[in-house]
Amino acid sequence: MRSFSSIAALPLAARIVAAGQYDAWKFGNMFTLGSDTSVITKATYFLHFSNDSRWMAIWVGISHSISDQSNNLYQPVMNWAPDNVANGCSASNNEWCVFASTFTGSTQIAQDPVAIPLKSDVDFELVYDASKGVTQKVWINGAMVSQQTDVDASGKTPTYIYSSNECYQGTCGTLAGYSWSNVTATLEKADKTFGGSLQLTGATSTGIKTTDDGKTWHVDAIKINEDYFYSDGSKKQC
Repeated sequence: MRSFSSIAALPLAARIVAAGQYDAWKFGNMFTLGSDTSVITKATYFLHFSNDSRWMAIWVGISHSISDQSNNLYQPVMNWAPDNVANGCSASNNEWCVFASTFTGSTQIAQDPVAIPLKSDVDFELVYDASKGVTQKVWINGAMVSQQTDVDASGKTPTYIYSSNECYQGTCGTLAGYSWSNVTATLEKADKTFGGSLQLTGATSTGIKTTDDGKTWHVDAIKINEDYFYSDGSKKQC
């Protein structure tokens, strides 16, 4: 976990956590997709950056579990800090930063942050290989800008893909709505029931479908609704 005003000093909070375990980090609207039985071998998704909402990290990641902190979460992160340059990113203060990263439950292993120019297209790919681990790749406007490969020491396989908005101290204000587009999960083996696991919290989708009897699942768009992070718990812009 980490404070957005001190990115270099603290690791990132990277998943849904047990109550009280990480009280300083607040999580918002999200989606989850997966089961304990179907291994995800590849996940791809896309985001178009068109606004400069503040004080927030947003991400999609894959992991063996949504709740067990001992499992690696492979999560390219997009982050905004009050002073991006002071926190190791060349972005201006109305731009975001992105970096490939893995949260191990105690440590954030991450690449250097890269500035995302406004109105950019950002593509992501996460590939699992039993012999190599999980490789993350990030492209901005077609150019690869961040890459990282990590192995889960326990040998556990990724079975869930999920997202969140993340705010330190719960005082990030209002985050405008946005969409994850072309979300695709490829499974090790076909699972015709996998699509039924899609859960949306403060989000809507165009619907999940498969064209190959359950081996590959695709959602055209998952819209994450406007989100609110205020100290008094307000669910509207203050």
